[in-house]
Formats: sequence, C-alpha cells, structure tokens
Amino acid sequence: MGLEGAGIASVRGDAMEPTGAGASRNGSTSPERADPLADLRPVSVGAVLDGGVDLFPHRFGRLLTVSACLFVPVWLLNLVLVVSGQSVGTSREQTSGPQLLWGANVTGASSSLTFVLLALQLVALSLLGLLVGHLAMAMARGGDADLRELGRVALTRWWVALLVVPLTAVVHVVTTCLGGVGWILGDAAVFLTSVAAGAERLGPWRAFVRGWSLTRPEYGRALVISFGGLVITSVIRWSFAFGPTALVDSLAPASPLVEVLAVATPAILLVTEPLTACIAARAYLDLRCRREGLDLSMRRERLLGAGSTP
Repeated sequence: MGLEGAGIASVRGDAMEPTGAGASRNGSTSPERADPLADLRPVSVGAVLDGGVDLFPHRFGRLLTVSACLFVPVWLLNLVLVVSGQSVGTSREQTSGPQLLWGANVTGASSSLTFVLLALQLVALSLLGLLVGHLAMAMARGGDADLRELGRVALTRWWVALLVVPLTAVVHVVTTCLGGVGWILGDAAVFLTSVAAGAERLGPWRAFVRGWSLTRPEYGRALVISFGGLVITSVIRWSFAFGPTALVDSLAPASPLVEVLAVATPAILLVTEPLTACIAARAYLDLRCRREGLDLSMRRERLLGAGSTP
C-alpha cells in the first residue's frame, strides 16, 4: 500500500524493476535503447537469437567500424587482383570459378591466391568474434569497450585469432566428411571459440577447449542457436545480395546498374559478420549462465559487492 500526497513519496513493496526500452542497470529510464545485456539470466533459444540481434544495433557504429577495418582490406586485396587480371570480377561470362565470401570469382587466379584470400577472411572473422566477446563481457559486467580499447585488444591478441582458425578448421573438415550436415554439426561445437578467447582472455588452445566445454553439455541448444544464426544471416545476405540485382536484371538486363549492384553486394558482409559474432557472444553468455551461474555471480557483485567473476 502506498501513501500519496503533496511532498510525500509513494513506496510500494510490490514495485517491479523497470523493463523495456529505456531501462538501465540502475533502474533509471532514458530515451536510449535498452542494454540487451543489462539483466542476464538463462533464456530460451529464441531469446538468445533475439538478444544477439539486439546487441548489434546497440553498438552498431562501433561494430560496423570494426567490421570495416577487418574486412575492407581483404576486399581491397581481392580488388587489386581483379584489376591486375589475376582474378575475375563480376561479369556474367566469368561465373564458373570458385566464389569467395566477398562474392568475387577467382577463375583466373591460382589456387594459392584463392586460399590466401579465404584464409584472410577466416582470420578476420575469428578476430571479429574475439573482439565482440571482449565487448560483450565488458557490457555484461556493467562497463563498456570503446574503439580505442578494441583496437588495443586487436593489436595485442591478433595471434590468438590467427591460431584459432586452424583449430576450428580441423573440426569442420572432419565433420564435413559425415555428409551435407556435417559442417553445421561441427560448427555448433566450435562457434564459441573466438568469443571465449576474447571474453576470458584465453590463448587459442584454452579457448578451443573452453568453447567445447560449454557447448558439449548443451549441444542440442548450441546446435539450434548456431543453425538459427546461420539462417538469419543467410536470409539477410541473400536478400540484399541477390534481391535488388535480380529485380534490376529482370526489368533492364542491359542496365549498368546491374554491374554496380553486383560490385556493391559484398558490403552486406559488414553487417552479417558482426551479427553472427553478436549471436555467438549472446549464446556464450547464456551457456555460462546455465552451466556456471554467471548471472548470479554478477548480480551478487552488483548488489553486495562481494566476490569476483572469473
């Protein structure tokens, strides 16, 4: 029951902590987007995917900048190969070669150049996961990580992301031998490796073991989250990459806009790759809440100031 009147505060014993847009850690409201990691707790698979999708726009400018710094140099290198005639661009007569993630065909390039470009993209994705893991853990602890801090982490821990790639690649290669769904099964086992390396400041091997130790007891959940993230990013990628191009091509096949769109479509990876990393980071936090009570430890820290979070 509350007391109300001029100059008298109203207090309710059943008052709930503010939730929704504008709710912050200290219970205040503001017009800013609510922090998606402000109230960690075990949630459903759908909520994990939603949380990853919410995390990306919450730090959109920062994550987009990091993504551009990692992937644009790889795209520029590929562009140099296209201009120099060592790889093939986007013309329709040249569509038989193996495609890289950036959408360029490499029919004229040697297999070594194709491998180098693919390896650089995988390292960039691994480093992006490491940085998003660092950012997500900082946010979960009530802090943040600005671009300067993320840059420092990238410069000092790039070697971890580099060595994570062959470790996870071995799993992907082995599971791919199981058939068409093998890659998906293997990815669910290792998709937290880079995030764990960034969140807990682990080396490559310890991060690999740590990621597996989190996903193994909850493998079914990890598989659904990993596959769900793949579906979300694939839909976005195909919609933006092929939707506008197919529409213009059907209306005006000879229009130069078709070629412009074909060249511009790789930019969608600047959005889909950090989104993938955000979903993995949210899955990492959820599994730690379920297996280790991370949310309880952090709540105890905030309310009682006792203990420390590993």
